[in-house]
Amino acid sequence: MGSRKRLPMYTQTTDQSLTFVLEGTEQALALRAKIRIEVEDITSVEWKEKFYDWPKMLVRMPGSYLPSWIMAGSYWTDDGWDFVFAKKPKGLIKPMLFDVLVITTSKNRYKRVIIRMKKKQAKEIESWFKRVRKN
Repeated sequence: MGSRKRLPMYTQTTDQSLTFVLEGTEQALALRAKIRIEVEDITSVEWKEKFYDWPKMLVRMPGSYLPSWIMAGSYWTDDGWDFVFAKKPKGLIKPMLFDVLVITTSKNRYKRVIIRMKKKQAKEIESWFKRVRKN
């Protein structure tokens, strides 16, 4: 029996958009294959070591949440929709996430895209955003 290779999420950038492509298990947990954000809709891009800035209301619709393991999918909030893909969330009501890139948009769906990633990759996306925003 061969070992199953894990297919990780990856990003694609152009001068017009940023896309997160989910593969394998990540796709199944988030119930999404990809999230595409137009540059013109992005208002901010920021990497955070700790994230717990949740509105009053947070309802998973659809997605997966297993404390200390995964928070993935679409979440409706009283501020608009969030898309989250983060590993090892802490807490049940207002979970704390670690090492996430937070992209805020002008759209209702998704108002925020919150993705766990390494700081180096997040800084590359922040630099990409600054570069394309100037053009």
